[in-house]
Amino acid sequence: MDLVNREETEQLIRGFFAVQNEVGLGRHEEAYHRAYAVWTAEQALPVVSKPPVPLIVGGREAIVLYPDFVAWDQIVLEMKSVARVLGPSEELQLFDYLRARGDRLGLLVNMGLDRVYVERRVYDPPQTEISEDWSHWTNEIRGKDREMGMAIRNALRMVYESHRTGYSLAVTEKLVLTSLAVNGLTVRLRPLANATFHQHTVHESALDCFVIEDRFVLTMTAQFDNHEFSKSLGLSYMKTLNLAWGVAANFGRTELQINGLRFHAR
Repeated sequence: MDLVNREETEQLIRGFFAVQNEVGLGRHEEAYHRAYAVWTAEQALPVVSKPPVPLIVGGREAIVLYPDFVAWDQIVLEMKSVARVLGPSEELQLFDYLRARGDRLGLLVNMGLDRVYVERRVYDPPQTEISEDWSHWTNEIRGKDREMGMAIRNALRMVYESHRTGYSLAVTEKLVLTSLAVNGLTVRLRPLANATFHQHTVHESALDCFVIEDRFVLTMTAQFDNHEFSKSLGLSYMKTLNLAWGVAANFGRTELQINGLRFHAR
């Protein structure tokens, strides 16, 4: 079976080995990056280092991504130098770049072991959908709370309409924060709260959520296969913060799932 961009890929891979052979083992990622930039320039290959890729929501720049290299304006190269096998977090970073640019082929490269390891990744955008469940708000939420709740819904839908779903959580959070601001909502990030046990405070830590207008808890997950954790997390944080209303969103691989949450605050 023919590989995507086989000839171009073989040229790029030769450069990784040439760089490691001369620079040596166990060097910082930046050393390999700069050496590879020199090698591609010497070979007159159309390779660009760290081209900016802005993501826009509602006319505002949410985040700028910087892939290590882009070759022939269609192949993304992500270079690491770590003394371990690369895992899901590095792969997800590469897919963020492929999604943002609309490219199909990426090379995930590790220069940090005894030889160069290169993994090809082909990204074909999946069909996506959105599902919503607001049954816990029906006949319950009114007035300004309802207006704010609908503004949160609009913000989440705006992200989906602009970028669909499937980004990493770090990128998704930036998109959602920007969309919330576009929709005129004030957000408090990761509020501190005490953890208690048998009426004893055992720890103080940040809650992994957004508090919107001091009235709503928003919890988010990304890349999860189902929505249960985000919903359970939201209800737990609503109880901790004694807030009645919440929204849980899972920006999964192929589906954005949104639920309105209700907690009967004390």
